[in-house]
Amino acid sequence: MKRRLTPPARGHRASASARRMGRDFPAFFSNRFFPAEGSGRGWPMTLVALLCLVADPRPMSAQSSGLQHMVLRVGFTRSSFRNVNATDVTAAFRIFAQAVARKRGYQLDTDARLFDNASDCEAEMKKGAINLVWLDTWDYLGMDLQAVMDPVFVNLEQGSVMKDYLLLAHRGSELKSLPELRGKELLLLEGKGSNLARAWLGRLLETAHLDPKETFFRKLETVTKPTAAVLPVFFGAKPACLVDRAAFQIMAELNPQVSSNLVILAASEPYLESVTCLSKSGWSSERARKDVIQAIVDLQTEPDGRQILALFKLDQMVPFKNEYLESARNLRAASAISRPNALTALPSSQTRSGP
Repeated sequence: MKRRLTPPARGHRASASARRMGRDFPAFFSNRFFPAEGSGRGWPMTLVALLCLVADPRPMSAQSSGLQHMVLRVGFTRSSFRNVNATDVTAAFRIFAQAVARKRGYQLDTDARLFDNASDCEAEMKKGAINLVWLDTWDYLGMDLQAVMDPVFVNLEQGSVMKDYLLLAHRGSELKSLPELRGKELLLLEGKGSNLARAWLGRLLETAHLDPKETFFRKLETVTKPTAAVLPVFFGAKPACLVDRAAFQIMAELNPQVSSNLVILAASEPYLESVTCLSKSGWSSERARKDVIQAIVDLQTEPDGRQILALFKLDQMVPFKNEYLESARNLRAASAISRPNALTALPSSQTRSGP
């Protein structure tokens, strides 16, 4: 008998985060700029907004009067930039940036680079070739950047700067514990916290004296949408999935059956998923560095900035604190000791966007 996902009961009201999941983007952001695969999980493009923050599209004769020239070199690692078309979204943000540009007093040249691996990005930062970088926390902890970069911001999402991960199965299945997943398929939600989620899963298996995830599961399959991870388990098509709690809660708020029919087999402690860093030197002036920092702070206080934050389901950007890294730092240390190759990348052929 097929399970049905019925509409929520009359009077049920989803949270603001859940309602945003189905809301159209502001009209001035044309849909053609946002491929469906990346519309909800690509918040690093908030930083691309900052690339354009002082870009002025007026004719050169207008730009040449009273504007300070600045070059901003920005880096992203591939792991921090999943499921988003960088070129298209940058174009969309250039439209947004027109109103903000005139307030900052700069004529900006930007150089945005996407690195396939973290080591190349680290090398460029150490050479002074990058001013602003958005890093996956797992990559950040593997770098030696103290001499050249300062961690400055983290993102606040759904009221928290941390995220935890859930291993889910259907309540009506025979799967009641982690060992019972041996030889089963696992859906893994791909996102900017995927490295942390994989590392936590590996540590979970090791603590339970089970095989490494690459051999314990019959197949690990990455998906790029929460629906593609959760609904196959809900309908019984797949045995289990690994998702972040925030994504699961949004789906449960949209329809409470999701929560009532799935059971949590394991839950991680909270981790910080990303860090925004600025270079200590290499700026056209100290004022320019301070203005970039202030532009990030002001995102939640200005109408255009709030639209950008809402677009990527963020509340605001908040100051970095070293204690945010403690849980991820402990996880990385444990993984390095026990299984140095715990984060072997999955083949691209195992990745799909959803049903």
